[in-house]
Amino acid sequence: MVRLLVAVVAWAVCSALSFAQNGAAADRLFDESRKVALKVSQDIRDQLVREMQKSGPLRSLLVCKYACPEILSGHSRKTGWKISAVSLRPRNPAHGTPDIWEQRVLFDFDRRVAKGEKAETLDYAEVVTEPQGRFYRYAVAIPVERPCLVCHGTADTLPDSVRAQLAIDYPFDKATGYKVGEVYGVVTIKRPF
Repeated sequence: MVRLLVAVVAWAVCSALSFAQNGAAADRLFDESRKVALKVSQDIRDQLVREMQKSGPLRSLLVCKYACPEILSGHSRKTGWKISAVSLRPRNPAHGTPDIWEQRVLFDFDRRVAKGEKAETLDYAEVVTEPQGRFYRYAVAIPVERPCLVCHGTADTLPDSVRAQLAIDYPFDKATGYKVGEVYGVVTIKRPF
């Protein structure tokens, strides 16, 4: 009986230490992932706003087409993680279509915004097991802000020049019809765990 009690206590102590270590590791992963995802979001936003102010909305469409993938790719190379920006209504389905995990997160974010949460406060992380292995997944919402509506607003509010360019560059575009405060998409990080 004493041996059993000692074994149970030893297991409990080891489990508590393991949980504390895993908790600290999870906190570290969350903080690192959040920092990078917010930096990516800020870099994309800064580039879009700069071009919008300098040259107008047509130039910002070029930023979306060329600079955004470069920003995502650069951060992916720098960190060694897979960093993406995806949406349930992507502008370019070849680059912006979410996987199953990202879809689930996006649907949850939409539900939470509909219940009154602010899009700019939403993020989520978890460890998942996939056929390729275990991964730490993190997503932070991309909120729709007023400047976004020039290219992502309702069809009747888009400038004619933007509508025409979207038809040329993005014939399968689904990224319009948004309102301020909605979730456009997520910046997502996938890293080995």
